[in-house]
This record gives sequence, C-alpha cells and structure tokens, in this order.
Amino acid sequence: MACSVLPIAPHRAGCLPHQMMMRVPAAPAPTPAPAPAPEELRLSDLDWIGDLGAGGFARVSKARHRRTGAVFALKMSFDADPDVVEEAEVLRRAAGSPHVVDCHALLRGPAGEPAFALEFMDAGSLGRVLCRRQRGSRGVPEPALAEAAAHCVVGLAQLHSRGVAHLDVKPDNFLASSRGEIKISDFNTSRILYGSAGERLQVPITAGTLAYFSPERFAPRARAGPHGAMAADVWGLGVTVLELFLGRFAVVPDADKASAAELELAICHGEPLRVPEEAEASAELRGFVAACLQWEPTRRATVPQLLRHPFLTRRDVEASRRALRDLIVETL
Repeated sequence: MACSVLPIAPHRAGCLPHQMMMRVPAAPAPTPAPAPAPEELRLSDLDWIGDLGAGGFARVSKARHRRTGAVFALKMSFDADPDVVEEAEVLRRAAGSPHVVDCHALLRGPAGEPAFALEFMDAGSLGRVLCRRQRGSRGVPEPALAEAAAHCVVGLAQLHSRGVAHLDVKPDNFLASSRGEIKISDFNTSRILYGSAGERLQVPITAGTLAYFSPERFAPRARAGPHGAMAADVWGLGVTVLELFLGRFAVVPDADKASAAELELAICHGEPLRVPEEAEASAELRGFVAACLQWEPTRRATVPQLLRHPFLTRRDVEASRRALRDLIVETL
C-alpha cells in the first residue's frame, strides 16, 4: 500500500474516542517495543491486529510494525480529504508530554486519507475501566481516583501550557495502561488558543460531547478566548472525576440516551453538580469537584490551581499509584 509519511515533530515551547476493547493479560505489560523512526513508518509495513473503535470521522485499529514489533493505535479517517491540519498541529505541540498520548507520524493512504500512528494504551479508556467495574455497581475508590485525577490534571496542564484547549474532556478520552499510566487522547475538537504573533484567539466551543459541556457552551455559536476555553476543560474534568467516583453518569441517569434539550436543561437549569451529601467522600474530593464545577467560568479553578489542590497534594502518592495500577489491571 503506497503512502506518504509526515513526522510529528516535538513542539518547541519554553483519537477520535478510542476505547481499547482488546483483552490483554492481567499481569503488567512489558516495556513496549521501540517505535521505528517516523520516516521509516509505512502503512504497508503495519499488520492489522484488531479493531479498537470507530466514530463519526475515523476508525481506530490496533496494528503492529512488522520489522520492529512496535504496536500502534492507527486512527484512519473515513474521508480522503478531512481537515486534520489543526489536529496535527495539536499533536505536534503536545509531543513529548508524559500524560498526553504520543503521535509517531501522520501517514497517508492510497487515496490520500490521513492516518495517525498513535501510542497504544493497552487498558483502554477510563470509561471502559468504569464500565467493567459497573458490573459490580462500583465507582473508583478515592486513593485510585486521586491518582487518576492527578494524571488527568497534569495532562491538561501540558496541553494548556502549549496553547491548546482539549474541549472534549470525558472518561472515554483518558486512556490507561496496565503500568498505571493515564494519558489524554482524541484531539478532533481541540483548538489552538494563540495566533502566530501570540494574539489571543476566540475559538468555537460548541463541538464535543454534550454531557460534559459547561453551561456557557450551550449558547448558540458559543466562542471563547483562552481562559474560557481552558475553563471549559476544567468543567469536563470535574464531571469526569464525579462520574468515576459515583460509578455512573453524573448529569442524568443515562447520558447516552438523553436528548440535547434534556442535557441542556439538567446542566444549565438543574441542581448544581456536586458529590452527594450522603456519599462517603473526603472533604478534599468534595472541594476538588466543587472547584471544577462552578457555574461561572471565571469562578472555576484553573488547572495550575488544581495542581495545588489538597485532593492531589495530600494523597499518599505510592499508595495511590498502587491502587490505580491494581484497579486498572483487575479490569483487563
């Protein structure tokens, strides 16, 4: 299969949802095989292993490089000519961030369709982890949740510091590995926040998943500057952490079946989202969720403030890391 390859170079600064449904052994994964250099990657050198998922614009497959044995999540567009310029730039800027899924190369298929060769995360998404736990109607225990939240906040910090807002923050877009790592993924709706001369851009914020929208995103043709776009990410993080804790959708009982009007009514006019009073939860967790879910975007915590929040800083790091790794492995 003929193709061209464009390397994703690191950003020189100061996936479509892909829920990995493949079953893997419960033991922690060995160190992945080193990936070939971007200029050595060709679609014809990749062996298909299995499908990982599909969305409205692309499918994601698990593929192995024949010579090196390196495994990738290959995101192949359905359209031969989609606009992937901004997504490719986001991935370039994020290159090397420890809590952002790495992109090894942008390949082109025979009809010109783009295919991102992405880092493969063997435990799938946090949404999948939660789904597997829901068989026992369980949310994520606080020690593991604090560690997962720390990884998620650092991932957002790495994006925001490089001038990017994610704009689709939800459990399905945080991917996990059996080594206990959490990384943010899927940059279809992400936006660059600053122009070439450093000017602040007003970006559209109406694309994404409605159940994780902040109230201001429901306004017709809503746009925001850098602070507002990053505040939208913080809201999505708050809903994500609350959902993981509760073990269910946080906004409505079944967000997958709710209409856009029902979601807007619940988010903009319903009871404020918070950890339920009757739940066994620490003051630190309650405070963290409340800081993320302030109705007014200017009153929400910023990502740097969340990095200093007691829910993260007061956790027992070693115990939390172990708890998260064990929880991920038990759902494989």
